[in-house]
Amino acid sequence: MTFLGHAGIRVDGVDLSMIMDCWLSDRGAFQGSWYQLPSNSHLDQARVLDVDFATLSHEHLDHMDADVLTRLPARTTLLVHRYPSPNLRNRLRRIGARNVVELDAWQKFHLNDRGDWVCFIPEQSPMCHDSAVLVHAGGASFLHRNDARMTVGQMRRAAMECGGELDVVAVQMSGASWHPICYEYPESEKERISAEKRSGKFEAVGRLIKLASPKLAVPFAGPMCFLDPMLREHNRWLTAPNGIFPDQSQAAQYLARKAPRVEVATWMPGDTYDVLTRTHRPDPHWRDFSYGDITEYLDAYASAREPQIAETYASHREPGPELADQFVEHFNRLGELSPYFRERIDMTVRFDVTGAVEGRWDVDFRPEGVSVDLGGGASDYQYRFTVDSKWLAPVIKGDIAWEDLFLSLRFRAWRNPDIYNDYLVGLLKHAEPQALDAIERYEVSRASDERLTVQGADGAYEISRYCPHAGEDLAIGGLVLEGNVIRCLGHNLEFDLKTGECLNARCNPLLTRRTLAHAEQNGGREQPHLVGF
Repeated sequence: MTFLGHAGIRVDGVDLSMIMDCWLSDRGAFQGSWYQLPSNSHLDQARVLDVDFATLSHEHLDHMDADVLTRLPARTTLLVHRYPSPNLRNRLRRIGARNVVELDAWQKFHLNDRGDWVCFIPEQSPMCHDSAVLVHAGGASFLHRNDARMTVGQMRRAAMECGGELDVVAVQMSGASWHPICYEYPESEKERISAEKRSGKFEAVGRLIKLASPKLAVPFAGPMCFLDPMLREHNRWLTAPNGIFPDQSQAAQYLARKAPRVEVATWMPGDTYDVLTRTHRPDPHWRDFSYGDITEYLDAYASAREPQIAETYASHREPGPELADQFVEHFNRLGELSPYFRERIDMTVRFDVTGAVEGRWDVDFRPEGVSVDLGGGASDYQYRFTVDSKWLAPVIKGDIAWEDLFLSLRFRAWRNPDIYNDYLVGLLKHAEPQALDAIERYEVSRASDERLTVQGADGAYEISRYCPHAGEDLAIGGLVLEGNVIRCLGHNLEFDLKTGECLNARCNPLLTRRTLAHAEQNGGREQPHLVGF
């Protein structure tokens, strides 16, 4: 195995050469906002890309690098998961990717005549289109988790598919979120939320690694860094004690403490690892590199990328006044896609548009439909996005997805009440009827008869085992907090154990009830939230 930086891995064996989620572009990703940390520009790209196979887990641009996918040899087969919508397939077609093969969940694709195979393991909820990739080759196994949130059941099945044990698991432990850093919070609130998210991410991954117990765990797939002068302030979240973008060394230190029986390593771009002999060969390029103080490194890196940053700005031309009408048409189309999503959004969203085209545009999502007011006349709105029209225009014109803009961090956000609406973000990021229908089917048909008992502040509660948001197994990914609250570590949603209400997002309630002992203490009076059990 050769580490290619970020989430990129090259796998070589007898009659096997394959790259996985390789991001090499010197133009960064997400409208030139993200750059690899550290840079992988010293790699011999011609050699790296000379492969028979490539895997791609999902459409985020730090994984789906057009500069990589369009330079692959004509013989290379590109393997992807078959998601409920055609979005990934369509994006690959637009950039000119060739020889694309879609695979169903757990479907083994044989790589040669020696028994080597690869398969995709998607997240349980179709709200998140991401997959881990499992490779079994030459008698060794490798689980490339990408950004996917896996359940303990999926991890255990992955091990069983490979004979009972995983040799190497690569795990993402750095955030890839615009919340809280793009929100109009006081600094102290940003720091508090960042610390909570970091802690939750570390705890969730640490529990899985401890239970799955692979021979080797490697943090990867982040963090990114920011070289554009307009965004460089976000690099402070790399080095802050509780920053939301911890580097690999911080993640590795945590895993070593959390799972002391598992070997933990930190890899740098160009490092190689022989799985069968468990031999790590570091790339001498990084002999003097340290994450301890990267300020000087980032300064030099930013200077080297000045031409690419200038190219990003030059390629985003200022839009004309027609953007307003295109905005209306865009949201009228979105409003027709899913009554299920409209009902669960049910609020007004304001867009404060700045730059060459200015405006205060209100989008009113209601169960009966969506309306757009370009005069900004809403007296009450619950979300607000502030964005320069040159960054907004590619989304409205269909050149990039809403999530690409959000991940670029080139906007500001505000909400009141401060409640996350997953359906608003889900509608924007998928914007496709098959994807939205799949989410609706998953949520309305999901079984909730498996239960577990947790200890709250005032006694025991019997709750649904799986989070009503994305299906996280709360037996592994649940953390009981003070005040009879349980937090799902998958996405940090919090639920009131007494009522099941989600406290910080718009989500179906968690099924919950006090245990029989507590019902007897209360005179056998059944509470209303027992309905459903």
